[in-house]
Amino acid sequence: MVRTSVVLVAGLAVSAAAAAPARPVQTAGCPSLANLRILAQRSQDDAAAAAAILSDPKADHLGCSLLEPARIVAVSERLALGGREYECLTLQGTGVCHWIPAGAVAPGAASPPVRAPAERTKR
Repeated sequence: MVRTSVVLVAGLAVSAAAAAPARPVQTAGCPSLANLRILAQRSQDDAAAAAAILSDPKADHLGCSLLEPARIVAVSERLALGGREYECLTLQGTGVCHWIPAGAVAPGAASPPVRAPAERTKR
């Protein structure tokens, strides 16, 4: 049986038939919305081209990277700009949210927001 893995980059899905088990879905994210839009423009909204840019160590990644689904905590902001919608994800291990095209992460893929433990009151 042939399994298909899907990688979302710049909001586009790319399927690749492979004999290996399916990998988790990754999404290209950038701390700056402007840089995400530049990445999408450079790759001409082509997921394979965007993945090639992000995998090339000599390329200017604009601070963007492929985000692991396990690091996604929640969607912290939503924005519509230039006829497109974007979401900013809160990630584990960083205080800076990362912008992605809206819908690049399925609603159930992000875990619920992590809440700080309640403070104890002294008696």
